[in-house]
Amino acid sequence: MKSILSKLENLQEKLSEIIEKRQEYYDNRSEKWQESEKADEHSEFTGELEELLYSIEQGIETIENHSES
Repeated sequence: MKSILSKLENLQEKLSEIIEKRQEYYDNRSEKWQESEKADEHSEFTGELEELLYSIEQGIETIENHSES
């Protein structure tokens, strides 16, 4: 179980970094770009990654809680 937990934690860290970089990219673009369809697609995919990150965090919590009992 520790191996799975370790892999999930690594994935959590990498995904957090990717999301942060995508948000910085969006923030550093022009206002015109931020109002474009391309920006909408970018934001939508970033949101999907955030949902995935949340699921991973929930999985980590579940494993940790199960390991404690």
